[in-house]
Amino acid sequence: MSDRGDRRGEAPPGLRDGVKSALARWVLQKRRSLLGTPRPGVQDEATHEGDGRRRFAEDYGFAAAQPDLGLLLRLEWLPGRAAHRLWVMLLGEHGAWWLPPQQTLVTETVVDRWRVGGLALDCLQPYQRWSVRYAGPLVSPDAAVGAARRCELQLEFTAGADPFCPGIDDDPELVARRVGEAHWDRALATAVRRASQRGYVQIGRLQGQLALAHEIRSVDAPCLRMHTWGVRDWGAPEHAVQCFVHTGDRTAWIQRAQFPAFTFEGGFVAERDVLTCVQSIAQVQHGEREHRLELDAGGARHRFAGERGAAVQLRVDGRGAFELTHVVPGTAAGACGLWARQQRTLPRPGPVG
Repeated sequence: MSDRGDRRGEAPPGLRDGVKSALARWVLQKRRSLLGTPRPGVQDEATHEGDGRRRFAEDYGFAAAQPDLGLLLRLEWLPGRAAHRLWVMLLGEHGAWWLPPQQTLVTETVVDRWRVGGLALDCLQPYQRWSVRYAGPLVSPDAAVGAARRCELQLEFTAGADPFCPGIDDDPELVARRVGEAHWDRALATAVRRASQRGYVQIGRLQGQLALAHEIRSVDAPCLRMHTWGVRDWGAPEHAVQCFVHTGDRTAWIQRAQFPAFTFEGGFVAERDVLTCVQSIAQVQHGEREHRLELDAGGARHRFAGERGAAVQLRVDGRGAFELTHVVPGTAAGACGLWARQQRTLPRPGPVG
């Protein structure tokens, strides 16, 4: 059977993808040469005004992991609902503690968008230092554990590198290749519009103290700071994953979102705080006992593997399911980190008639 297509004059699929990749590469290069690289400015550390689009949201997040503890602290502003979504998740050796899903939405009643529901963020120095504080109750997802416990967090983030902007700092060949694989039609344009976000991530360290009831624990962990704004639809991708892992002097962050029309992916590997963009993602394996990540960056293959630790799952907006897993080193060379997965739960409309 020939791969030349079913109709006379139709180009082979491989050639079509190559042409689309070349076109996408040219558009990316032209955009960067005409507009320059739109780096975030100091003003982008502040909150942004909602632009009126449906499901506009802005979030600030801190994801940190050490062998005995995983932390996700996230504050999201939802102007369309006049509310905030607040996530405080602790994953440790003895299970998980969090704000239960029914308590994560907080009605917007204050002007300060960085102080909501017991969580307080402060930018001490743009792109360098942030303080993160929380005081309030947390519960275990395991109902057998019992009553809520009071939690207090006093933490400070110190940057280890400049911010990385997904879609801008990602490897242009990887972006062009993925765009070339897509089927270019109205569905692709819709998917791109629904996935439109701006923002950046930044590696550093999160240090301070955690108190949960009578237990006090020191925190000194590699951390990924996140700030994004734009349209966020938890039901847009079929599947999505973000991995933040570290071992020795290597740290990696990747994201992959699979939409019906295309797949978006990218990320970086940092060695001694020098970031190299990911050229390809060979494996993202989420096993019952072990998690594995393999990727190419800087002309080398990087492998990370760790054991599955505590995890939490929740539904978001009735459109998607979210799972966060603490990855712990099973051996001296094992990886430590956080593994986040998202899956669409809203049924897609079928054909009419």
